[in-house]
Amino acid sequence: MMQEFRRAPEPLQKQILLRVGLGVVFMIFLIAILITAQDLSLLLPCAGLAVFFAAGAFTLFRRVILGEYVVVSGICTDVEITLLKRRAKHIILDTGDQPVRIALGQRRKRLAVGAAFDLYLASNARIYEKDGVLQVFSYLALVKKSG
Repeated sequence: MMQEFRRAPEPLQKQILLRVGLGVVFMIFLIAILITAQDLSLLLPCAGLAVFFAAGAFTLFRRVILGEYVVVSGICTDVEITLLKRRAKHIILDTGDQPVRIALGQRRKRLAVGAAFDLYLASNARIYEKDGVLQVFSYLALVKKSG
């Protein structure tokens, strides 16, 4: 099992470890609350979150083992930012075939036009087309290439 994990791309390894780590943290919270408070209303959210993150890590690990992901490489041609907070909202990658517009879910720093990115998508990810641009709203990992 460790050999399959080591063969996975580094960004997906990080995502798996992050989800396992969060599951363990909520499991520790669950045990601490069980010992100290013994309150069911506090136990259920911790148990639910621990199961949620553990299941997410398992499904991503399974996806990596079965090779059910696609890597798309491209050059960033545009960064769309929000008006008020001035944070990146979408980036557009030129993949050679068709431009791909990616909705960013979290804050990202150092998104520059001309930078190279690798986009890891699930093989069954929904991709929409609008005005000749492919739209991606969920992805496994987005990594800026160094160099």
